[in-house]
Amino acid sequence: MLAGGVIAATIRLGGGRNLIERSWLQILPVAGAALAYGVAAPLGGSGFIAAFVAGMTFGVLRRPSDGGEVTLLMDELGELLNGVTLLVFGAVLLWPALDGLTWSIALYAVASLTVVRIVPVAIAMLGTRARRPTVAFLGWFGPRGLASIVFAVIVVQEAELPHTNTILLTTYATIGLSVLVHGVTAAPLARRYASWFESHPRPAIPAMESVAAGPQRWRRAPATDGGSSSPR
Repeated sequence: MLAGGVIAATIRLGGGRNLIERSWLQILPVAGAALAYGVAAPLGGSGFIAAFVAGMTFGVLRRPSDGGEVTLLMDELGELLNGVTLLVFGAVLLWPALDGLTWSIALYAVASLTVVRIVPVAIAMLGTRARRPTVAFLGWFGPRGLASIVFAVIVVQEAELPHTNTILLTTYATIGLSVLVHGVTAAPLARRYASWFESHPRPAIPAMESVAAGPQRWRRAPATDGGSSSPR
C-alpha cells in the first residue's frame, strides 16, 4: 500500500504541476510495482501480492486529472508479459503436466471453468440489474488463467503445502483447458453478445449494460412516485 500511495502522491504533486516529463510519468507506475515487490520479498512477504496491493492503492488514490494518462506503458508492458507468460506456460509447463493427467483432475478442470466460475460471478452480479446474457457472458469469460499461473508460482516458491504436485497438475490442466476453450469461443460469443445487445429493446429503466462503469456503484432509479428515488 505504501508504494502505491507514494507513486500516486508523486504523480499528483509532480505531474499536476508539470514538474515531471510525460515520458517519465509512464515509468512511475511500473517503478511502484517493482518497489512493492522489492520491499516485500526480502521481508518474507509475497512480492506478487505486494505489487497487486500497490497497484490497487494507486488506482484508488490517483485522479484522472493528475498528469493525464500515465498507465499506457504499464498497460502495453502487461499485455506483452501476458503473451510471453502464456507462451512459456504452453511450451514448458503444460506438456509435462499432461503425462500425469487423471480423470479426477480433468473433471475438476471442467468444473472450474463452469460451475466454480459462473456461479460466484452470478452471485456477485445480484443487484446490478444485469440481464441474463450479460451474466452468462461475464461468467464464461470471467477470471482467466494468468492469475492462476501466479498462484501456482507462489505455491512452488513460498508455500509448504502437502500434495503440491497434484495442486500444480490441476492448475496447469485448468489453465490449458481455459486457453483452449476461451480462445476458440471468444470471437463468436463476443459477436453474438454484441448482436444481442444491439437488437434487444432497451428497458424503460436503463439496465447495467446501458450505463458507464463509473456510475454503476451508486446509480439511482428515476423518480416514478412524485420525485422519490431508490438505490439500485
